[in-house]
Amino acid sequence: MKKIMKLLMILIIFFSIFISGCGGEKPSGKEESSKEIPDNITIFGGSVGGVWSVFTEGVSEAVRKEYPGTLISAVPGTVFGNPVSVSQGKTGFAISESLTAFFAYKGHAPFEEELRNVRAVASLIPENTFQLVAPESAPFNSVPEIAENNYPIRYSAGEKGALGDIVSAAVFEAYDLTYEDIQVNGGEVNFLSGGKTFELMADSKIDSLGKMVPIPAGDIMEASATIDLKFIPIGEKAVDHLIQKFDMKPFTIEAGSYEFQDEDYLTVKTPTILITNEEMDEETVYQVTKAIYNQLDYLKDVHKGFRSLNDETIADVGAIPLHPGAERFYKEIELMD
Repeated sequence: MKKIMKLLMILIIFFSIFISGCGGEKPSGKEESSKEIPDNITIFGGSVGGVWSVFTEGVSEAVRKEYPGTLISAVPGTVFGNPVSVSQGKTGFAISESLTAFFAYKGHAPFEEELRNVRAVASLIPENTFQLVAPESAPFNSVPEIAENNYPIRYSAGEKGALGDIVSAAVFEAYDLTYEDIQVNGGEVNFLSGGKTFELMADSKIDSLGKMVPIPAGDIMEASATIDLKFIPIGEKAVDHLIQKFDMKPFTIEAGSYEFQDEDYLTVKTPTILITNEEMDEETVYQVTKAIYNQLDYLKDVHKGFRSLNDETIADVGAIPLHPGAERFYKEIELMD
């Protein structure tokens, strides 16, 4: 009898191991990680207090949570400077709009040379969208109307050479309108931060702002508490032009995304991504990618922009080549062939 019972126990154990090994389930990538990343690493973000600083610290903390003891620092950076700093090895990682990183990779203006060693790690904010706002009292209600009537708009395009500036110029270009035309019409084009723009808007010195931001944008939400705002539609012609010119994707910001928004807003998007240098250690990039993926629940509590980050969007980094370490992780969890 004892021999029979012993044999049964052996068979049960054998079949348990066999079944668990042949379950065929997709790897979750969320097993416990105890090994720390050996090297001190930095992530360049944006200006202190800006939304990119929130993203940067969120990613840094995700790595710390996944690999306790890892020394990782979130450092201020700039939209234009981050790809350059990554290319020159001044930082291990940086945040960038996918389109800006691609401009750097290809040597497209405002970059003066090709930065061919820039690589993508992960999409962070999939829905980084172009948003054009103005006070409710502004005498125009769309970009086509501005172009048709030669309104002397006082426009702010964000940092000179940054994506908000480049996309703004292309939006007007779709209607045969240039920055110079705006000035000839009696308007002006400024290159100011969102905070400074809204200060001047409150004083009736600026009447429109276009920028690439997640949904909802913190400074737009804050400004709407004291300024009655409205979205200025860019029109289907501009959306089609941006798709053809920059391979951006159309996107609709649903009504109610902001308290002042009563209707859907048609625009374009490009993801905000994490970038690195092609020479960055493959294992380090693998571990950082794994940390972001395993800590998605945490990141979604850090900022609403992270909430559309999932299996379908995390590896959608645009036209920049993936770093081998990131690619290895995505293949391991079967997000890539």
